[in-house]
Amino acid sequence: MSQIIKRSFHSTLKRYDVITTVCPGQGNVNPHLFTLTQYQIDILNNYKYRNILQQVQETLPDINIIKYFSKKTYPDSSIITDELSKTSIVQPLVLLSTILNYSIFKDIYDWDVNNSNYMLGHSLGELSSLVLQDVISFENGLKIAYKRGKLMEDAILNYNIKSKNDIINNNNNNQSWGMVALMFQERDFRSVLKVCDDIKLNIANINGYGQIVVSGKTDELNLKLAKLNEIQQQLLLAKRWKSRIRKTWLQTKIPAHHPVFDDIKEELRSMIHLKSDILYIPVVCNLNGLVVVKNSQRVVDNFIDVTSKPVKFVDCLESIVPFDSDKDELYKFLNVSDVTHGLIKRFFNNNKNVQSYDLIAEAEKELV
Repeated sequence: MSQIIKRSFHSTLKRYDVITTVCPGQGNVNPHLFTLTQYQIDILNNYKYRNILQQVQETLPDINIIKYFSKKTYPDSSIITDELSKTSIVQPLVLLSTILNYSIFKDIYDWDVNNSNYMLGHSLGELSSLVLQDVISFENGLKIAYKRGKLMEDAILNYNIKSKNDIINNNNNNQSWGMVALMFQERDFRSVLKVCDDIKLNIANINGYGQIVVSGKTDELNLKLAKLNEIQQQLLLAKRWKSRIRKTWLQTKIPAHHPVFDDIKEELRSMIHLKSDILYIPVVCNLNGLVVVKNSQRVVDNFIDVTSKPVKFVDCLESIVPFDSDKDELYKFLNVSDVTHGLIKRFFNNNKNVQSYDLIAEAEKELV
């Protein structure tokens, strides 16, 4: 076992470890997620994971996501580009990879997520956190992830069809939607949030003091981002603002955490079946950053509600590591995604009491 994995899983002398298991969201898809399972399937021919993937195919017969977990069946780039633009594929794919990766770590390193102090999901990751602690069954979790994705796709399609603009033009039922990451200097965090609110940019994710993500219709985003540029230039000239905002369009056609998804919540709720009313591990909720200690239904309610509201990842991190944290506490964040690992590492860059681990990257070193 590598030394860094030893440090991440096991308590340090004279310090109390606060361990958070992190579950990624749908913006975290890349080949990195699949390497450990591919090794189990292609090299070790591990029947446990072959059987799990067969179970997944039987649970979700309308899509084929298990092909990503073997290099022999891994799709080519053109198929990946098309499939990973569909949230009905990406959501169950990310949930499945999260469950598999933590299961592999349990098998190899004898460490269980149930040893965590907290679970923290990013968007879809909140559902994964409930499946990992068996509050929601694996099969139900897969179905929820797939259905959530389908409901989001259908909501966008229905909105486009009903749009007044579509009715007038009668030839444009395919309005495009998107998401844009805004990156800036941390000292301008509050100012950027205020300007986005003033010009009514829909904030989807607050990922850090230097990054937020906005979502909406592409034409509206372009207009509002142009307005943001104007305001930014005025504030720079007046020396009231020091940031130059970098903008990156994300590879998605679905504007996550947007009010357009308000109407899908009740149908989503009807699909969720709890195995237990009690959480085994407290969950830190994206909706408000609050820690839910026991009530699993409250986590479900928050997960549903945040479908059309911002993911307040910053608030979650601040809840886990308070500003007045005890110097004898060492906060460890265990990730199976380089994206969440990067967000957390940047957020706590100057805090020596916080360590973030990309467990897959560390395990990959031992596979070489």
